[in-house]
Amino acid sequence: MTQRPNGRGPLPAKEVVNLGDLLPTEQCVTARKPIAVSEENLPDWAQSSPDSAPNSATRLTINEQEARRHLKLLSLDPDVTNIRAIGHKGMAKRTAINGIFAADIHRAEKWHRQGCGLYLQVNRGGTKKAQVTECMALFLEYDDRPELEQLGIWDDLGLPKPTFQLKTLGRSIHHYWTLQTPIAPARWEQLMERLHLLAVGCDTSCKGLPRMMRMAGAWYIDSNGTPVGKSQLIDVTGDRYPAELFEELLPHLHNPRKKCKTAQPAATVRTACPAARSGNCTLSVRQIAEALDHIPRRVGGTGTYSMYRDVLWGLKAALADAGAAETLAIQLMEAHSPSAQCDWDVEQVARSGGEQIGAGTLFHYAKQYGWSRHAKR
Repeated sequence: MTQRPNGRGPLPAKEVVNLGDLLPTEQCVTARKPIAVSEENLPDWAQSSPDSAPNSATRLTINEQEARRHLKLLSLDPDVTNIRAIGHKGMAKRTAINGIFAADIHRAEKWHRQGCGLYLQVNRGGTKKAQVTECMALFLEYDDRPELEQLGIWDDLGLPKPTFQLKTLGRSIHHYWTLQTPIAPARWEQLMERLHLLAVGCDTSCKGLPRMMRMAGAWYIDSNGTPVGKSQLIDVTGDRYPAELFEELLPHLHNPRKKCKTAQPAATVRTACPAARSGNCTLSVRQIAEALDHIPRRVGGTGTYSMYRDVLWGLKAALADAGAAETLAIQLMEAHSPSAQCDWDVEQVARSGGEQIGAGTLFHYAKQYGWSRHAKR
């Protein structure tokens, strides 16, 4: 028997309804005809894709957290960083759409649906060469060899470990060295030319002041319009480097005004820029920096001031033997044990003495933490 809604007994017979019975005429509802909605009124995700769009029914959402991390590693401000959507290589007519990260990143999925990959501008300023104001990082990519070989190629070139790498999911690994302090465009252009001179076989078109590079967290769309996967940051150290370090490490251009198209073999390039040595240390700037990296960061208040003072003086001596200036020693030690975090003043200590300390002091302490100048690389 049908119960009352409040559970207090059965309904009177006249209120009992058999659900199998037809509704009375006055209770019938006439079905409304469907109303057509123009496509432009639909949300982005519901609109039809153009013929050039990716061959996938997958929602091509961007990993915005990964993209923002990419910007942060380059010391870029999302509110002013230029981004660009560029059509895949198989398009009959490739499109390019400019935007600003913070204002336009929500359009990423729509751009992907149109067959575009997403890129960001590494250097600050406008999208024209003359509009670039500050340069944030050196970068490099290869696309002519297996990814596994690309991962450690920085080491083969005698370069410091990248700040981070980007796995595009195409066929290349992008290497970035973020600078401690942004540098002027003209200085950056020279360093990029020298970097490409060293890195024989790299993509030499991967430069230019307003250069756009593939964005982490965005989809890689191949030349057939197929989404392969999201580009991802890998092997992140977060280390920043003084530009002076690369000016010491990289080979000089034979003719600074001439584009370098015929690079020497890597082994020859490393000896193309001999340093004028003034002492007994025969190690390169890179090897000296590696020795320093084996020593742990200074911790203030632990009674280690005299040790780190001597390490710094030894670093200064080693770099002087390698033909480098005192300022590079200060910059390297600031990167290793920053004044603000390690309870000392690196510049003041470096210039307070140390004439009696030689390069061997640095290497003595480095050996205690596992460094060897004869270690196989």
